[in-house]
Amino acid sequence: MPRRAIALGFGVLLLAGCTSGGSGQSIMLDSGQAAVSSEFQVPQQEIADSVGAVMAGLNQPPGEPPPGLASAATERIVRNRLISSYAQDNGIELTQTQIEQGLGQLAVDNGGQAALNDLALQSGIPLEELEDTVATNLLVTQIGSALNATGDAAAQVESARVALSEYSALIDVAVAPRYGTWDDEQLAIVSGSDLTQPAVQGEASQ
Repeated sequence: MPRRAIALGFGVLLLAGCTSGGSGQSIMLDSGQAAVSSEFQVPQQEIADSVGAVMAGLNQPPGEPPPGLASAATERIVRNRLISSYAQDNGIELTQTQIEQGLGQLAVDNGGQAALNDLALQSGIPLEELEDTVATNLLVTQIGSALNATGDAAAQVESARVALSEYSALIDVAVAPRYGTWDDEQLAIVSGSDLTQPAVQGEASQ
C-alpha cells in the first residue's frame, strides 16, 4: 500500500522487534526539550514547528492538532537523529544525489509528487522533512548491508535493528514524559498520550 511505502524502512525495522525494553532514561530533560541522548537533543520548539507545518499543509487550525501528532513527530525526529548518528559514527554516508533519487522513486511509487506530498501530510510528515524520511530509510538499508553483506533483505534489516537498538541504549535516549517512553528495542515511543499537547501548541505560537 502507498501509505506503507513512505515509511517502509521504519515499518520493516519496527516489525522486526517485538520486545518492550526501554532505556534507563538517566539523562535529565529540561522543560524545553522533547528528547535527549548523549549524542543529540531535540528541543520542544522543533516538535511544535513540525506539528505546525503539518497543520498548515493540511489547512487546519494550528491550535487543534489530532491527538498523537506531537508524539509521532517526536518519535520520527528522534529515530531520524539516532539512525543518522549511528551512521556517522560508523562511516556510513549518503550523497545528496542518492537522497534525491530516493525521493524521486518514492514519488513515482506513490503516484507523483503531488500525491506523495498529500500522503506525507496525511501521515503527519511535513513536506520539508520528506528528505530526512528518505535519508533515514536509505541509511537503514546501508547499515543492514554493511553489517550483513551476504544476508537477504530481511536478515539485513534485522541486523540493522539489533545494532540500532543497542546503540539507542548506549546513548541513553529519553523523551519527555508527555509523549510516552522511548523503547530501545522497538526504536519507538510507547504509551504516549500527548497529555500536554496544548502546551506544545502554545510553544508553536510564540
